[in-house]
Amino acid sequence: MHAETTRKYDRALGYALILPVAFVIFVVIGVPFVNAVYLSFTNKVVGMDPKFVGLDNYIHIFTDKEYWKVLKNTFIYTVSSVGFKLVIGIILAVVVNEPFFGRGFVRMALLIPWALSGMVVSITWRWMYDDTYGIINSLLMRWNLIDLPIPWTSGMSIALISVIIVNVWKGLPFFIFSLLGGLQTIDQQMYEAATIDGAGWLRQFFYITVPSIMPIISITVLLSTIWTFNNFESIWLITGGGPLHASAVVSTYTYEIAFQQNKMGQALAAAGSVIPILILMIVIYSRKVGTDQ
Repeated sequence: MHAETTRKYDRALGYALILPVAFVIFVVIGVPFVNAVYLSFTNKVVGMDPKFVGLDNYIHIFTDKEYWKVLKNTFIYTVSSVGFKLVIGIILAVVVNEPFFGRGFVRMALLIPWALSGMVVSITWRWMYDDTYGIINSLLMRWNLIDLPIPWTSGMSIALISVIIVNVWKGLPFFIFSLLGGLQTIDQQMYEAATIDGAGWLRQFFYITVPSIMPIISITVLLSTIWTFNNFESIWLITGGGPLHASAVVSTYTYEIAFQQNKMGQALAAAGSVIPILILMIVIYSRKVGTDQ
């Protein structure tokens, strides 16, 4: 009887302690989210009272060819960026996990892109991509690799690739150091036993290294996917989503509708249309964390 009373008291105390946090989260995140969902069903423009229009905004968005082009760009941008970051990140993590002279300096240098401000990175890359004064075209022409400057930010077929390169460069340290932490927890006796059994480094990598850090790979990929999917800053500052939406993603498309076309309701409908995708990612992440625990 006493134990039951103690459990009830602990449960009530737990609810009482979490209540202020839940209230703050609801006010800071819940209220704006619910308001945004409501406004996506209105013809809201800045300075005017909203009027309920039902599903008109969503119908307009889903029948707009530019929306599907932008959504396609978003998936290409996200999958490509995360894929390159994973492959390059795991290679570099394995390299800097090995002992060699200057390893500490190399690790510090690899961390620099993550430490820099996103705005600084974007403006620097935009200058490097410049057709006339950019250092990339200048070096490529000096080395006789190209005859004419490459339109990194204005070419229809290359603008999206340009912003993918920046995202990979900026996000690579997160993969390197997350995976490096996992590599340092692997028992070295497993490699010694595999070596005695005649397994080469390639088989050791795929049968020991990768399975051992798979939980970290999964979480790192999922978190990076969510962040990359919502990235706005670097794309907007480097290409502005152009030319003709060739490098636009959902976040830049939403900003364009909201603040350049002054159609807040349609912008919120465009942003809300990807909520199911993000919820699916969060559910996968939560289940993965629960399984690992």
